[in-house]
Amino acid sequence: MSFTETLCLVLAAVYAFTCLLLSIAVALGWHAGLERRCWRPGELLGLRLLPAAGAAFLTCTVALPAFLIHEPHREAEPAGPLLVTLALLALGAAGHGMSRGWRAWAATRSLLQNCNPVDRYYVKGGRSVDIVAVSQPAAAVVGVWRARILAADCVRAACSDEEFRQIIAHEAAHVAAHDNLKLLLQIISPDALTWMPAGRALTESWRAATELEADARASGCDARKRVALASALIKVVRLSSGTRPRSLALSMPVAVDDLECRVRELLVPMPSPLSLRPLSIRALAACALVIAVAGVPLYGIVHESIESLVALGTR
Repeated sequence: MSFTETLCLVLAAVYAFTCLLLSIAVALGWHAGLERRCWRPGELLGLRLLPAAGAAFLTCTVALPAFLIHEPHREAEPAGPLLVTLALLALGAAGHGMSRGWRAWAATRSLLQNCNPVDRYYVKGGRSVDIVAVSQPAAAVVGVWRARILAADCVRAACSDEEFRQIIAHEAAHVAAHDNLKLLLQIISPDALTWMPAGRALTESWRAATELEADARASGCDARKRVALASALIKVVRLSSGTRPRSLALSMPVAVDDLECRVRELLVPMPSPLSLRPLSIRALAACALVIAVAGVPLYGIVHESIESLVALGTR
């Protein structure tokens, strides 16, 4: 194999191996007690994307420069079966992620095509809400790049003006937080967590946390708004025939399975102004820089390990 082909195989194999180790670590940590912690949506998102993002970062900042710097020859060399297997695993994970993303896009497109608006409702700030005639009592943000807020006509009819405004404020909070984009990243993430129960549990925990955060952003400390939103949620659930199966579409619908927790949180008084701790991008960038710099002295060891991986099974 040529040097370029070997380099591509090495990078794919290192990514797959690192991603697998990180996925196992996250899954073990989740089942060991992390699931019982109170997590914010940003923290859950980071934990869910850690295997893919961490593996990609280490591959590009440690494995790639180590191989380019210490590889003495630019000539063909045979690739071992383990290297090829790991590279195929990385390719399969990427393909599976793209397939899941395609299915989600197709489901979203189908949902939008089947939900023809019968009316349009305008809220403060100029945001429009499409009122659709569907059998299920739904209110949701649908789509990623041009997200739309949809609400069933039965929900509009069942709720008072104040209750309906709070439902739309909740969905608008999802739009402002780009939650559908974050959901898409979890869907297409090429990692082993996708096939593990811990990965699905992390995504569901993230969904539940985003609902609570959207409730808090929509109602704040206003007791009247909080009671109105709680009342609206109860009415929506009463209209429903039960827990609906999770759709493949990129949407953040009103969930009926976590109603008790959401209503309880809304009815608890908030004595101080809402303060949501944002995920510090600077802190993440600083940690990434430290890891990249700390890996420089290890380039020689990393290259030796890669050479052993390439040669394994060829002799």
